[in-house]
Amino acid sequence: MVDQRKLDLLSDLVAKELKSRREAAGLSKNELATRSGLAVSFVSYLESGKRKPTIETLTRLALVFGTSASDLLAVCEKQVKLDLG
Repeated sequence: MVDQRKLDLLSDLVAKELKSRREAAGLSKNELATRSGLAVSFVSYLESGKRKPTIETLTRLALVFGTSASDLLAVCEKQVKLDLG
């Protein structure tokens, strides 16, 4: 059975990780949106957790950050394990 708490936490952590990486890269939401080919409003929704990224969206964002979608997810999954076991 799927643990909904883990899924919810993972979604929250992905949103936070995207915002953290954008800020660390010194990018505005507009710059990130332009570089990734996404709408600024969509980037905002992703960072606030109002929307969840698809694999394609996560890959687009990861490429802007110079990493991979799997790396972004791995960081968040590790935190889920630390928080919920």
